[in-house]
Amino acid sequence: MEEYKLLSGEIIYVSRLPEEAQKHISRIESLVQESEDYFEVYRQAFVPLKERKHFTAARLRELHDSPYYKVILDLVQRHWQKTVGF
Repeated sequence: MEEYKLLSGEIIYVSRLPEEAQKHISRIESLVQESEDYFEVYRQAFVPLKERKHFTAARLRELHDSPYYKVILDLVQRHWQKTVGF
C-alpha cells in the first residue's frame, strides 16, 4: 500500500513509515478483512503502540499526531463501522 486515505480525507504515505509500522498496519488490515472480533482487532492494533512506554503528555501528543497512529486508528474506526453498521 503506497498511500492511505483517512476517513477525514487526509492522505498518509504508508511507504514512508518505518518497516515495523508498515508490517503492523498490514497485520491489522488483514484482521479487519477477516472480520475478526472488533475488540481483538482493537487490542492488536493499540497494545503494541503502548507496550513498555512510559508516556508523558508530550510523548502521548507525539504518538497521537503520528501518521502511524492515524492509520491504525482509522482502520479500527472503519472496522467498528463495518461491525456495528454505522
